[in-house]
Amino acid sequence: MPLIASLREAGHSLSALLTTRNADIFAPKTFERVHVVERIPWPKHDYTKETWGRALPEARDERYEIALIASELPAAYIFARRAGIRDRRGFQNGLQKPFKSFWVRRQLTKAIYRPAHPSHPRHEVEVMYDLGRSLQIRRDPPKDPNVFRDLLLDAPSQSRNLPVVQITRKWLARSRPAEIVRGWFTQLCVDQRFEGFCSAEERELGEGIGAASGLQMRYFENVKDWKAAIAGAPYVITPDTGAAHLAGMLGVKCTDIFERANFSVQAARWAPWVAPHIARWFPTDRDGVRTFAAQLLADWQQR
Repeated sequence: MPLIASLREAGHSLSALLTTRNADIFAPKTFERVHVVERIPWPKHDYTKETWGRALPEARDERYEIALIASELPAAYIFARRAGIRDRRGFQNGLQKPFKSFWVRRQLTKAIYRPAHPSHPRHEVEVMYDLGRSLQIRRDPPKDPNVFRDLLLDAPSQSRNLPVVQITRKWLARSRPAEIVRGWFTQLCVDQRFEGFCSAEERELGEGIGAASGLQMRYFENVKDWKAAIAGAPYVITPDTGAAHLAGMLGVKCTDIFERANFSVQAARWAPWVAPHIARWFPTDRDGVRTFAAQLLADWQQR
C-alpha cells in the first residue's frame, strides 16, 4: 500500500495483476486497470488456464513499461515476461535459495535481494518499497492512513461500537485445541460484547465458536464488505492475518497475535504499519484460558 501510494503521488499510472481472492481489496480508482487471475489451490503454484488465457493478452495489449513483481509465485514472473514487459523488477533470495534465485534472475531485468530466512527483522513494507525506490518516489514509505483509506475503500466507512475478533483457522494453528480457543472467546465475552468477523467459506468454524462463546457473528461473502466493516471497527483482535494488515493501513487500533517462536522478529517484520497496536503471542496450554482472555480484554479497554 505505501509503495502504491508513493507511485501515484509521483505521477505514475498504475495497473495491477490480482487474484480472484484479493481483486476487490483496493478501491476502483486506485488502478487504471486490474487484470484478474485465479490461483490453483496449494500445493500447486500456478494460475488457472482460463484466467491466464484471458489476462495475459489484456496485459500485452496495454504495453506496460515496468513490472514490479511483489510475489513469491513463479507464475507471476513468467506472466510479466510473457506479457512483453521489458523492465521487470522482483525479488531473489541469494544463496538462501540458490536454485530459485538463479531462475528468478533469468526472468528479471533487475533482481532485488530479499532475505528468505524468517528471522530477518526488516518490516515487509520496507522490503516491498525497494521495488520502486528508483522511480522517483519519496525516500521513506508513507504512513498516512487517510491516503491509504482513500485507495482502499470504495466509500466512507460506517463507524460501529463493538470491538471485533477476526475468526480464522489461524487460531487453530500449531494444533491448538478448539476447546481452548473457544474458552478464550467465552471468557472474553463475559463482561464485554464483541463482534466476530468471519468469511463465508469458514462459516462452520465461526458458527461453532460463536455458539460456544457468545460472539455476535458476522459473515462476509466478499472482500468489499469485509474491508468496510474493518474500517468502521473501533478495535480489532486477530492473529497475524489480513485483518491485522488491513487495520494497520486504515489506522484501526488492534491486537496482533503471533506465534511465540521468533516473536520479536516476526512482530517487527509483520506488525501493522500505521495503526497503534499491541503485539502478543499465543499462550501455551499451561498459561491458562482466563489470563490470555484478560490480556485481550485489557488491550481493548486501554485503547
